[in-house]
Amino acid sequence: MLKIGSVKWRGKCSRHPKFDPYLDGRAAIRNGCEKCAALCDIYTHHVQMLALMRGFTPPQNPKRRTPGTADLQASLFGEP
Repeated sequence: MLKIGSVKWRGKCSRHPKFDPYLDGRAAIRNGCEKCAALCDIYTHHVQMLALMRGFTPPQNPKRRTPGTADLQASLFGEP
């Protein structure tokens, strides 16, 4: 079993604080900034992880039916 807790992480580039990998993408990285590229990598891996988690379903155990039992309650009117 793998447990993944909720993590809030706010990362931004010190040189380009308005860079948002979700809105801007890799094309908006200026001067080959390593921190902005790392933010893009983190974002793409995060999206991939969420897709994998949503696509994964654990194996379902089939429910076993119990054999039908006879009606054990006696009839009030004498019917069998």
